[in-house]
Amino acid sequence: GRREMIARFQLMMRMVNRDEGRWDPSRSWTRRSVGLAAAAIVMWSSSAAIADATATLTLDGLSFISFQDQEVLALPTGSTLEFQLGDANADGSIPFTIDPGGLSIAPVDLPGGGGSLRYGLASAASGTITPAAGGHIIQFNANVTASMTGSDGHTGTYTYAMPFTTETAAASDILGQVSVERTGVRLVDGVWYAQIVAATTNRENAVPAPGTAVYSVLSGQFDHLPIGQ
Repeated sequence: GRREMIARFQLMMRMVNRDEGRWDPSRSWTRRSVGLAAAAIVMWSSSAAIADATATLTLDGLSFISFQDQEVLALPTGSTLEFQLGDANADGSIPFTIDPGGLSIAPVDLPGGGGSLRYGLASAASGTITPAAGGHIIQFNANVTASMTGSDGHTGTYTYAMPFTTETAAASDILGQVSVERTGVRLVDGVWYAQIVAATTNRENAVPAPGTAVYSVLSGQFDHLPIGQ
């Protein structure tokens, strides 16, 4: 493992330092070997750090869910999504997953004291961060759960399969008569700001605004990303 490799390297360095005052015709070969080992460890450690990295997207006050613009629910500022990053692909894209436990959004109050909605993930979401003109495109597929707790204590949960993107998302209402479309903002390199959008059709018995075309905007900034390093 990583610790074992580092321990072996440290042992090699102690052996070289111990023999520093003694001439040895093989010393130049030994130092070259140590140098190569050190380079390998540095490269391996860097790739492992990227593979194990977690980038957190923190939502700002521009994040919301719109039910065909009839009802708009603001998502709590400071909500977070944790992106578990993998090794970069040959095209420069970075794969990632978002575990259900990596989504933290406080319950959203429904208008008129009608209870609250809690959003979550039914399973891990997966996607990529891909280089593109003007920044990076973020795309992922997620099974989003919307759990309602009514003012009378009644509860219910619906699950929606939703593609999220920094490009354009569109959906129509349950009757196919009204459509909505929303375009996001690609990841701004260095600033790490993005707007990720998604759209779907609300279930006929879901509240608020049953059967409407729904779109969401996740607006926020990442704490860091291994891009351009």
